[in-house]
Amino acid sequence: MRQNIPVTGDTSSAHWRTELARVVRLRYGVLAALALACAVVSGGRGDWDVFVSAGRSLLGSDGLSVYTLRPDVQTGPVSLVLARVLAITPRNGFVACAVVCAVLGLVAIRCLEKAQRPDRTAQNDPATFTTLLGGIVVVFWWAKLGGYGHLDDALVLTLAAAALLCVRRNRAVLAALLIGVAIATKPWAVILVPLTFATVGLLWKRLQPPLISCVVGGCLWLPFFIAEPNTLRALKPTVSVARDSVLELFGLADSSIPGWLRIAQLLGALALAALVVWRGRFGGVLLAAVAARMITDPGTWSYYTAGFMLGALAWDLYETNSIAPKATWCAAVLLLPPWLIPWDDVRAITRLVACLAAVVLVMAERTSTVRSGFTNA
Repeated sequence: MRQNIPVTGDTSSAHWRTELARVVRLRYGVLAALALACAVVSGGRGDWDVFVSAGRSLLGSDGLSVYTLRPDVQTGPVSLVLARVLAITPRNGFVACAVVCAVLGLVAIRCLEKAQRPDRTAQNDPATFTTLLGGIVVVFWWAKLGGYGHLDDALVLTLAAAALLCVRRNRAVLAALLIGVAIATKPWAVILVPLTFATVGLLWKRLQPPLISCVVGGCLWLPFFIAEPNTLRALKPTVSVARDSVLELFGLADSSIPGWLRIAQLLGALALAALVVWRGRFGGVLLAAVAARMITDPGTWSYYTAGFMLGALAWDLYETNSIAPKATWCAAVLLLPPWLIPWDDVRAITRLVACLAAVVLVMAERTSTVRSGFTNA
């Protein structure tokens, strides 16, 4: 009598594929669990209490003079209002801040996944694999935002991811509005303005979305400048040169840093972002702009890296059709946490290499065959 002998190899392979598909379907559950674990490990309070105190001042007696009376605050009015609202929850709102930051991280990753290259779906939807494999790296670093209480940076990065999705869907005005709100959330978001520049059409129409971003952000800041003309000067950061910064690597010290460094830093990142858009690399705007900011910043706080990782994932999903998030993985290898690389000079060198490599990648990549930006405004 003939017996049916099961093919164990095929059965095992099919079972493995089924389990992998299940994990991929539940990828946001996996990322959420990892976000929770990383948030617990991150701990601390960072600058959160400073933001809450400034938020109380803004909505209290100081009002529109808050930035001149509190020069230790370098964040936008939207951030201060949100901090004050969350402060009504236990622990002065810090737990709520960490939770909101974690949720924003998942929202940002989801926006990037939905902004994926259209031709990815022809390869059995590999974007879901890329999201899981790259999202793990992003979530690890994203937890630093909550740990340091930087809801403002988390919100700006999420708005950047949402704006990139609008670029893919050719919704210029909505993208411009989101970036305008981001500017009022934290000033460095101005480097995202070129993202809304249209690639073709009449020049005045192509300039409309960037102008909308500037107008929205400017209107939310304008009352503070009118009430206190010194507000802009008060926003000047007083960050010391970190021992593992690129500036330190080239011999710059606190005493030798010019007062115009931050303005030059933002203008340089803005110019690079504009060049990236001009070359049609919309998916590389965040990565290149954050790289320019990191390479010229005297500070090296770990939450800075979250933006770099999100920008790398944006490139992997938006501009490539590879299942493996190569840019995100390379960024993770080069920007290891300090407890893995205890040498300041080594961390400074790897930061320099990572930032330069990001700019070269974005600028040297061949033009994509997939439409990446606005065709009209």
